[in-house]
Formats: sequence, structure tokens, C-alpha cells
Amino acid sequence: MITFFIFILSALVIATMLVAKRIEEKRKKGIFLLKVISRGNERAIDLHRGALHHYSKSKEKIDFLIKKQLPLRTKSLWNKFQSFVKYSVKIYMRDMRNSRLLKRGDGISEFFKNISEIEKGGGAINEVYEEMKIAVAEVFEPIAQTPVKSKIPRKRMPVIKKKKLTVIESD
Repeated sequence: MITFFIFILSALVIATMLVAKRIEEKRKKGIFLLKVISRGNERAIDLHRGALHHYSKSKEKIDFLIKKQLPLRTKSLWNKFQSFVKYSVKIYMRDMRNSRLLKRGDGISEFFKNISEIEKGGGAINEVYEEMKIAVAEVFEPIAQTPVKSKIPRKRMPVIKKKKLTVIESD
């Protein structure tokens, strides 16, 4: 039913356009309806061209970003991440070699020794934590002893050089 009404409506529009075109030819003067239709057509063509232009420009930009910029940026970020991890490992692992927590005595780790002493009643529960505090203090002691600049350096004022004036006497 809806298609039937659409068919009738389009037939009426075509008939109206034919009648308007005949009247325009007889009078040799433009009719408002046909002028509106032609201006609307021109405007639609301009909008279509503008949309195609913006589409092609944005397609080029997105293609450039995905194919050129994205790989470069991800590679840069990956390199920064790797250097950060290497630096962090270097800082935190340099003092682990001489740490008391990693030393073994008699083939038994310090952890199991401390547990056996606690079960016998000869040790304290907090011994392990005290050793950890000492190890942490050894790691962070050099960092804490580095001097920190508390004063903000002042900017130097620009020096204005005086120019010598020479007087030329003329006759």
C-alpha cells in the first residue's frame, strides 16, 4: 500500500514538472519551482563534491598515521620502556649480590634456619624483618646521602654595553 502511494506521489511530481516546463517555454521567463529545483541540484552537487574532498583528505591522513607514524611512535615507546627497565634492574639488582638475605649457610637457606630457631624458642619472629630493614637501608643509604640543591639558581640580568660616541665636526 505504501509503495502505491509513493508511486502516485512521484507521478504527480513528474507531471507538475512537465507542466511547469511548458509554461516556462511559453512565457520565456523562469518559474519559481524550476529555479528552486535547479538551485537545490547545484547545492547537492557542491555538498557531494565537498564530502568527497574531505573523505579523500581524511583517508590520506589516517593512512599516513597508521602506516608511518604509529610504527615510529610504538618503536620509540618500546625503546624507552626497555631502557627504563634496564635502568631499574641495574639500580635495584646491583646490591643484591652482597645481601644477607641471599647468603646460605650449611646448605640451608636463612629462611628455614630462622624458622627452626623460632620453633626451638631461640629466635624472635621479628628477626627476619629487622634483617630486611637493614638490607633496605643499605640499598637506599647512598641515595639518601646525595646532596639536594635547595636553592633555585637566579637568572643573570642582561648586561647592556655602552657604546662610544664619536663626534665628527664638519665645516
